[in-house]
Amino acid sequence: MKIKQVFDGVFKTIFWLWNLTFLSIVYLGILPIIGVPLIMATIDGSIPLEFSLTMAATIAVPTVCTVIGARRFSKQPLQLMRWFYGVEAPLFLLCLLRLFLLRELTPASSQIIATIALCIAAFSVEMLYGYLGRKENVQNIFDSQNSHNKQPHFFSLIGEKRSAWLQLGCHTLMVVVGILAAILLIYYALPVALYTVYGFLFFVLQFFKFTWVSPFLEMFKYGAWVWALIWIPLSFILFGLTCSLFVVMPSLYGFLYIHSGRKIWHSFAAQYGKNKALIGSLGVIAAWLAIFSALQQQPQVAALKMLATPPANDTVRQTLLAKSDMIRSGLVNAYLSPYRYLSTVGENNHIYEIYKNSLNLPDGVAQTVQNSYNVLMSPFLYQGSSADVEKAEKLYGEFFDTELQKGDTEAVKHAVQSTSNQEEAKAGLLNVSEKKVWLQSQEVTVKENGDWAEVQLYEVYKNQTPNLQEVFYYFSLPESAAVTGVWLGDTGDLNKRFVFTVSPRGAAQQVYNQQVAERVDPALLEQIGPKQYRLRAFPIPVKREFTQTDGPTEMHLWLTYKVMRQPQGWAMPVLAEKRNIFWNQNTRRTIAGKEVKYSGKEARETWLPPFLPAVAQQPLTAQQAILPGGNIISAKPLADANYSLPQGKKFAVILDTSRSMAAESKEVKETFEWLKANAAGKNGVDLYVASAAGMPPKFVEDVRNFDAAKVTFYGTIQLKDMLQQFAQLRGDKSYDTVFVVSDRHSYELSDDRKPKLSISAPLWTVHLGGLPPGYDDATLKVIQDSGGGVATDMKEAMQRVATTAASGPSTVSVVDGYAWSYAKTPQSKKTAKSAAVADPKNAGNEGFKPIAARQLITALSKQKSSNQLTQLDAMHAVAKNFQVVTPYSSMIVLVNDAQREQLKAAEAKSDRFEREVESGKEELSKPNNPLNVSGVPEPEEWLLLGVGAIGLLVVFLRQRGAKTVG
Repeated sequence: MKIKQVFDGVFKTIFWLWNLTFLSIVYLGILPIIGVPLIMATIDGSIPLEFSLTMAATIAVPTVCTVIGARRFSKQPLQLMRWFYGVEAPLFLLCLLRLFLLRELTPASSQIIATIALCIAAFSVEMLYGYLGRKENVQNIFDSQNSHNKQPHFFSLIGEKRSAWLQLGCHTLMVVVGILAAILLIYYALPVALYTVYGFLFFVLQFFKFTWVSPFLEMFKYGAWVWALIWIPLSFILFGLTCSLFVVMPSLYGFLYIHSGRKIWHSFAAQYGKNKALIGSLGVIAAWLAIFSALQQQPQVAALKMLATPPANDTVRQTLLAKSDMIRSGLVNAYLSPYRYLSTVGENNHIYEIYKNSLNLPDGVAQTVQNSYNVLMSPFLYQGSSADVEKAEKLYGEFFDTELQKGDTEAVKHAVQSTSNQEEAKAGLLNVSEKKVWLQSQEVTVKENGDWAEVQLYEVYKNQTPNLQEVFYYFSLPESAAVTGVWLGDTGDLNKRFVFTVSPRGAAQQVYNQQVAERVDPALLEQIGPKQYRLRAFPIPVKREFTQTDGPTEMHLWLTYKVMRQPQGWAMPVLAEKRNIFWNQNTRRTIAGKEVKYSGKEARETWLPPFLPAVAQQPLTAQQAILPGGNIISAKPLADANYSLPQGKKFAVILDTSRSMAAESKEVKETFEWLKANAAGKNGVDLYVASAAGMPPKFVEDVRNFDAAKVTFYGTIQLKDMLQQFAQLRGDKSYDTVFVVSDRHSYELSDDRKPKLSISAPLWTVHLGGLPPGYDDATLKVIQDSGGGVATDMKEAMQRVATTAASGPSTVSVVDGYAWSYAKTPQSKKTAKSAAVADPKNAGNEGFKPIAARQLITALSKQKSSNQLTQLDAMHAVAKNFQVVTPYSSMIVLVNDAQREQLKAAEAKSDRFEREVESGKEELSKPNNPLNVSGVPEPEEWLLLGVGAIGLLVVFLRQRGAKTVG
């Protein structure tokens, strides 16, 4: 009797001491320090709801279990232990693993977690209600003790028989889980037991050396008595109890679950017969194993194998395209493997290190133990290597013709948010269409001046998050437009706004990125195509409710440009892509002095109207500007009758066969039908069919022999790679113009390669479905230097080519309804001629000069120069003089002298025009691998680490105290 009382006392002590200790730490430490920020992050959308629910469960489990233990089992110490080791401890451990160790769950890991949770629930039901069949069949004292309890309402609804079958199935799994969990925990229990005993003895020796007394007393000196008297003792107690719990748990956990499963099986067999019980149990195990086996097949294994070798013919390509969903699943799984799995099989070495160091086992034996562990943990281990991340990303771009982060944004965002990793402040691909910065107001003003006007866009941004954010726009303007300014401000006061500087594109980009990394205010406006621009502004101040500072709460941005009048009116910026920013029906919009109201989908999707009607409708007139250096730019309006199609010319057409072109297959067919009907009969048109890796490009001598319906669109090809293939196939053939038929290709897949491309004929890119966001500088240089351009349909491109040729050799371009020409006054005649040319109308046409300067730079870019840097400097000098953005000169807004000095240094470098492709791809921080270790600390090292932690806490308190006094 005395022995029973001793065990009863031990059981009660373990239960109550562990729970009370943990509850103190939870409610006084974890909840206010971790729980509240976690809830705020969930509301903000930074992490998934499931993690807050898991945190709530982590806190609720010991609370609820303590209450149930007190009410139901306070007088039954043995039942109290069963409740603790069979329900509370495993459920609490499961919550901790889900919260701090497991990231994004896979189907295989979800099955394991769900099965364990189901078994814990079944064990708790068995403890609270006993066997759910007929009570006269109960087999032991535990069931008889609970037989008087009323069944849960759910089991009453489904009936006694179904309840008994359901309980049999759950408890069958319980036996399996009990065995597997016990085996898995033994891997750790053995070394933990050794370390605990050894560490305890070492702790006793160190305790009586009293080296801990000095830092402990220091904590009182700096007001950390709460840590000294409560947190540290509680932490040591909790650590000791947890170690003892961990050592004992494997055997008890396995015993309790196996015993419970066996008991329910016998009760069911007594009621329904052993045959039914056996068939039911075997059926459940077989079904579970079948599901387990199916879910164990990780999709990346097959995907990587299928894409290991580029397909050599169309048949193989079409087979792969038919398996796109499977390939996508596999490549995304490989890319996100650090977030979905605890480790790769090869990098999981912690069991090997533990057993080799703690038990001094030979390498071969330790590795055998590790391999057996890997088998048990296979649902949580990635079948591949860490190198598969980069490999999958590369293959995804090559196969799907888009950046993985853009093609599967939601999957990547969910995986990233399933950890404590925070996204970078810069707006990347994961921020496309994100609603982080609200466009509070927008105002557009137009100052008309005959055939041209100056347009100002003024926007106010409000951050909706607790983090600094960047606003990012890709937009396009008419090719003849000139962007003349961008400003930032904390308020709407024009006198206090920060002004821009026109700087070489490479230097401006370098300084902007560095300032964003240092979280200092800059803005950057770049031209990345004949019509395309990129605007970025940082930082949008955090929302006031998340901070107590008196700093700015919003950002103001002004952008101005000058544009020629077109039949529809004044062209507005056309949005190609936005990141982080959003607008809705509450955004205040004032356009040309009138308040504009949008609602519903239109309010969410409309940035600006495509055109604003011109107030003055007088006929268009010729314009002329005399620029420094005797440069004269003239603009002559064109009527519809002035446009023509080419005749007697020799053209080359390059067809992009990238996968994304499949979406434009209808437009491709229409384009080639138009070529055959309107160009091929009067001109020679050769076709070059570009191809992704694996198949060679093809040459079709006459486009009329080509059937566009038989093309297989596969893989990805960059524009400069198409031009290289064209150069290889053309031989000595010469052409008057080269056309590339492409789509709105993925700018994010561009790179900084600068292959030698020599194209003497103008290069025109025809983008079916719309313009791309931009071009890499090497491609843009080929288009600009060759005198080519961009268009969205073949007819427009052909008309501009023919009309430019018909307008004379001085014509720079035919664009936006005008023929632009360039002339240079001879040096000896400049002084005399200037007075004659500069009539009163043109002499006062100062406002037109920025537009003319853009055309002058276009003309200069076509001139050949042996010194490219000198040529770039000359074009930049024009841009800086007239304060305009060009493909070679960007505008950057700086707010302090340190930034200006940094820009000055960058502008002096020889690479000042070298601009990198900014794909927007975010460099995700790879989560730590918890199963990979380089070595295992000795027990005394753990204790020293603890003492060191106390020392660091003291240093922190000193610094905080010093700041307070200061």
